[in-house]
Amino acid sequence: MSHEFDRGKMTAKSWHEEEQICEMLSAYDLIAAGRESGAFPESLRKCDLFTQDGLLSEMYAMVASYQGHPDRIVGEVRGRYGALDPSDWNSLIHAAVDAGAKPTGAFSLRGGRRIVATFEIGRSSGIVDHLVLADAFDGSLKLTGGMTSTRVVCANTLRAAMASDGKGMAKLRHTSSIGDKVASLREAIQGALQGGNDVRTLYASAENTRLIYDPFAKAFDQFFPRAPEGASQHAVTRALNEREDAYRAMRNPVNKVDDGFNLATIWNGATYLVDREGDGSQRECRGGAESVDSLLFGARAARVAEIENIVRTMVEVVRPDGSVDAMEMSEALRSGIAPDQASALDWMLDA
Repeated sequence: MSHEFDRGKMTAKSWHEEEQICEMLSAYDLIAAGRESGAFPESLRKCDLFTQDGLLSEMYAMVASYQGHPDRIVGEVRGRYGALDPSDWNSLIHAAVDAGAKPTGAFSLRGGRRIVATFEIGRSSGIVDHLVLADAFDGSLKLTGGMTSTRVVCANTLRAAMASDGKGMAKLRHTSSIGDKVASLREAIQGALQGGNDVRTLYASAENTRLIYDPFAKAFDQFFPRAPEGASQHAVTRALNEREDAYRAMRNPVNKVDDGFNLATIWNGATYLVDREGDGSQRECRGGAESVDSLLFGARAARVAEIENIVRTMVEVVRPDGSVDAMEMSEALRSGIAPDQASALDWMLDA
């Protein structure tokens, strides 16, 4: 069938109603549900494949062994394929639950060729509702983990989640080093979930920080500074290009907040440019790296963190006793600005 559901358990019924329903209160419950239902294998091994003439094929069969279920072939792969060890898969589930995610599903698709674990991560802001982990044993999908507003219960909804939110998900190739990268993915999952509510609160503050003219210009300069005095012409041109890209990104309807511009608008535009050009096209990664891998493990992750820190310093004041209060951003930015320093962004604010 088109939903390609194989077998598994969930905490609530899905539209196709082919799953078993059970309670999952912990990572152990989710893993047990996946194993008992025959969705999650206990071990994987490569076996030789032969042609009808008895010749050894360059392909291997990926054979899965289950708890209480017969072994089966879940993929045909080449020798360079590196399968994710079930213990590493389980460690990702534990990392998610330890960070506060609530288990909701453990199932397989396409006759066991794909496995999926799902979680609910809260509805405090409506930005995201779920965390999904997915992997394939036949090379058709990288090990994937990320946030989505779609409740994934089948192949159709997994495709929908990937289409709408896939660019922001981490995706690891099945190479010999996949086990090493899982440790970084575990940390990324924990950091994302543990910091999620904090970031949502910060974003709400940024949305409420309306910036008009001079304050907007000064805030913008914090994210996209002009070239310093005496800089080379190359540096000056590069800084101007980055600022123009930011103008275009912020004018994009997807980044514009409500009907005006505020600190969240600049934040949106800055993060939008991490992996895109100002016109929305995908930004190339150096060395041929994939953009999501670079975001998770490379310099782009540092840029996202840098942007968030800029926002935080602009909307929070840390008092001597360690307490944190919201800053009246407009007043703070207006201080020290001469009246004749009118913003050059009037055309953008009026757009």
